[in-house]
Amino acid sequence: MTYQIKPLSCDPAKIKGMSERLIVSHYELLSWSPRDRKLVNQWASDHCHTLAGGTPILALDMYEHSYHMDFGAKAASYVDTFMDVIRWNNVERLLVQATNGRGPAGGTRQ
Repeated sequence: MTYQIKPLSCDPAKIKGMSERLIVSHYELLSWSPRDRKLVNQWASDHCHTLAGGTPILALDMYEHSYHMDFGAKAASYVDTFMDVIRWNNVERLLVQATNGRGPAGGTRQ
């Protein structure tokens, strides 16, 4: 069995909503917090503000250079396309690596 990453922690509406609300350029990160034993959705500006001790699992680049040539000012379309092409099996593999196979909340993989 696999972890249920997409439904539990990476809500596309939250990511899209965060992208649309934040006018400044930034990264949106899905990071593993070993201290809290959970996945955290966060935004990072200026290439430097991230979750202390966290391990990024998935990153969305919202700096203009990442989407402007293909999407112009339509950042929401860029986010929709990003969400459509995520390889969830890779996200799961990174989570397994970050949690040493224990998964979220200290559970074991089923």
